[in-house]
Amino acid sequence: MYKFVLLGSDLCYRKGGLSNSPLFQFLKVYYSDHELLTLNSAQLDQHRKISTEFLLIETPSSLNKDQLGGIHFQKAVLFDESDCWWFNETQEQQEFLRSLTDLVLKSHVDRSHNHSFRLGTLPTYRKKKLQQCLRYKAMKEAIFGKRSQRNIDLFFIGAPTRLQTSTEGSSRDYNQRLEWLSEVMAKDFPYRFEGGFDGTNRRLIKTFEQDDGDLSPYLASRRYNFYSYFNQLCHSKVALVPTGFARWTYRHYEAVYAKSVMLSTDMSNVELFVPLPPHIINVPDHAPLLPYIEQGIQMFDGQSDLLEENVKFLELYYDNGRFSKRRLKPLERFLLQLEQI
Repeated sequence: MYKFVLLGSDLCYRKGGLSNSPLFQFLKVYYSDHELLTLNSAQLDQHRKISTEFLLIETPSSLNKDQLGGIHFQKAVLFDESDCWWFNETQEQQEFLRSLTDLVLKSHVDRSHNHSFRLGTLPTYRKKKLQQCLRYKAMKEAIFGKRSQRNIDLFFIGAPTRLQTSTEGSSRDYNQRLEWLSEVMAKDFPYRFEGGFDGTNRRLIKTFEQDDGDLSPYLASRRYNFYSYFNQLCHSKVALVPTGFARWTYRHYEAVYAKSVMLSTDMSNVELFVPLPPHIINVPDHAPLLPYIEQGIQMFDGQSDLLEENVKFLELYYDNGRFSKRRLKPLERFLLQLEQI
């Protein structure tokens, strides 16, 4: 009998299939290959009998009762690793899936929206590049001390993504990144800013220019890979973390590990699997940024111990930026959600 059987979505374009999903990679940290199984709908066979404690069904899914005839499960859970806050199913399919379970696990839960299912959160998978950067950073701190020179007041680099606020077109979607860059890249802005929009994908820039106008004044003056990006974070007092396609982004965690003060899009209604630490600054939508930047710089200059506390908070869940058998809190949190089915 398996502990977990993961059944992939009909629309899974993930390279490497379900075995490369963040959820499966998380479960592999704590469970052996004999306890885990991945399947897609084409592999389902009523004559192939499979028993599992938890059946994890990726959505969107066109499953029907007959297809599941060969699987005996104690509990079923739906999961969706996309960044969208809504549920990608027709009403008819939702009714069938609800006959299996009322719980959906998502990359984040935005409590400002109404949901027809009960929602939980999925573990987010951290890239090995971050772990490499943290090891190099620790080595430098051991040699030169913990406080590296911060020669930049604030930093951001990213694509001109918009927060999708409704399922009916993009006319009202919120480009907070452009809103913030318009302020910090103005000629009379009193602090030193580094970064801007990543202009390497010209097709993407042209697409956003159809709605937002000329973006050339907001393009970064240089290119960044992950290593140069994280190094710049480590040399910046304040990290700007505006919304992407969703409220949360990986840079929330990266800013903490860089020990920069995080000016974040308003996360007060957002729940994540690994909670954000307490010492961040939430910026309300459409609010002028300058007062929050001043607050952030004051925090960095006068309360740097809070940034150390933020890292310690994340390390309750991560081991040097990644899930690990040495950190059982994430597994406990994940299983607690499943026990409530």
